[in-house]
Amino acid sequence: MRLFGILALCFSLQAVFAQQPAVNVWAVSENVRVNPVTGKLIEARTDIHRDYPAEDYRQGNLAWDASRKAVSLKAARNEFVGFQLIIETNAPVEDVDVALTELRHESGATITGKHLAVFQEWYIQVRKPSTGYEATSLGAGWYPDALMPKRRSGLLPGFPFEIPDRYNNISDQRNQAVWVDIYVPEDASAASAGRYAGRADVTWKGGSSSVALELDVWNFALPQDNHLPGDIWNDSMRNMSPEEELQYYQMAKQHRFLPLIYGYRPELKAEGNKISLDWTEYDRRLGKYFDGSAFTGKHGYWGPGYGVPVRHMMLPFNIHDKEKNKGVAWPIDVPDEGRTPEYEKVWKDVARQVREHLDSNPAWRKVKKIAFLNGLDESYYEDAYEKMLYYGRVLHEGMGRGWFQYRIDGGYDREAMEKLSKEVDLWICHSVSFDKETVDYFRPKGVETWFYGPMIYEQKRNSGCGSNTFLDLDLLVNRAIGWIGWKYQTGWVEWEFDWNAYASWYEAENFKDDHRAYNGSGQLIYRGDVMRFNGPVPSIRLKATRRGLQDYEYFWLLAQTAGGKQQADDLVNAIVYKQPFGPKAMRDTEIWKNNPDQWDRVRLQAGAMLDAR
Repeated sequence: MRLFGILALCFSLQAVFAQQPAVNVWAVSENVRVNPVTGKLIEARTDIHRDYPAEDYRQGNLAWDASRKAVSLKAARNEFVGFQLIIETNAPVEDVDVALTELRHESGATITGKHLAVFQEWYIQVRKPSTGYEATSLGAGWYPDALMPKRRSGLLPGFPFEIPDRYNNISDQRNQAVWVDIYVPEDASAASAGRYAGRADVTWKGGSSSVALELDVWNFALPQDNHLPGDIWNDSMRNMSPEEELQYYQMAKQHRFLPLIYGYRPELKAEGNKISLDWTEYDRRLGKYFDGSAFTGKHGYWGPGYGVPVRHMMLPFNIHDKEKNKGVAWPIDVPDEGRTPEYEKVWKDVARQVREHLDSNPAWRKVKKIAFLNGLDESYYEDAYEKMLYYGRVLHEGMGRGWFQYRIDGGYDREAMEKLSKEVDLWICHSVSFDKETVDYFRPKGVETWFYGPMIYEQKRNSGCGSNTFLDLDLLVNRAIGWIGWKYQTGWVEWEFDWNAYASWYEAENFKDDHRAYNGSGQLIYRGDVMRFNGPVPSIRLKATRRGLQDYEYFWLLAQTAGGKQQADDLVNAIVYKQPFGPKAMRDTEIWKNNPDQWDRVRLQAGAMLDAR
């Protein structure tokens, strides 16, 4: 009987142990994504690009050493650097939590508090490739994207969580990724150069594991200002409350991009042909962005660009020329009798008032002014060209040449630009048409050029999208913005970061019409209130864009040193080894190296060069 009792106890213990999940914790960099079902890199698709990563990232990668259970990172001051913890299990697991200790330097300096952030990654299901990217799409599957800030709530998504996560509802989920953001303060007295060490503690019901964190801080800082000109067009922030809008502006500043909001206007009062402007509400809402106070402790800001105003602003002028723009002319619409001398006089009078007001504040004078007529956006016919030239002349005569830039957007051919260059100061050119020889020809004529649109043209119809934001493309299309901006010595523009941001938590195909569907189009920031977060929620794709914009500042810093410009060029050209834009690049999808570790090695090389100077 005793023997039977011992055997029964053994079987009972075996059953208990069999129910205990085997949890493995490992890490990857900020440049790849891990499939929550298979545990493989989503980017491990050598059938698409032969140089995509193919090794077993669990055992080691540029950020992770499995033999030491250690994450190793390098950063400058005033820089964000990130990595991802992958918590993998062979059976359902509950109460998973992640906590970071402070990162401590031997001097006693620490990186802690708000400068260490933990996010739970939210997964979106892609069912089919984005239109036009059938060959380079990474395919169907669950993609981590939205980064939900850490909070404790048993009734909402957050920490602690389960695997499979009850809210994300991936029935066969076997791992959950957690994003970690580290910000190194700009002040050398707050962030001494050298190694900082800490720990990430992962706990779950029935177990725990720890990962060592090592951060080497170089003895230089990234600039506060951004030196790559450009912006991301947005059409939603104008309709937000001022308080919510401020949160978006601050998130954009922390990620080193400028949201360009079209249509802010002073109140206009007309008495016959005499028009006066009331700037009260305009100044109350926008003044803090023009003088930089929105990005100070006064408004709760911390991070890069502290106290630095927005780089440029959009002036309020517009005409209606397309059907969709009827009723949006400003300051006045064309009268029935056409563009009369009286009509032109009103435009010039208002233009003078706009300049006078924006010059009244010394801080505002430093912000570049841009005039753009959305009613003529991407218009390719002679009548439109005549209007562009007419309004360019009127605005230049009203506000003065050199005080602002007159901007047009579109893939205009050389013949059209020969005409338009008489008035155009800033040409936002579709990347499919961004022929380097053409844009270099117009630059000496006083036409600044920025590229707009996709980084890769697998086929011509890719020109229909204005973003590098698709979920099912690799993260290099986001990161490459900074690198190609350096290669071409040009600015950049992208379409939207908040498009359909409510539905995108659950619907990958957030942009659809009769002939195309895009996954995650124009969407780098999610509306947090869907998940009851008080503020916007960043995406992994936004972090990848930030990574590339920070990389640009490495190249800029190098170029300020003796011989550094050539070194920066050589570093960029070692990765982006072809000209990516223009007709010659059409259908060529092999324009840069496709393993993100190679990009990081170049960043590390640039950092070592700067650290040694």
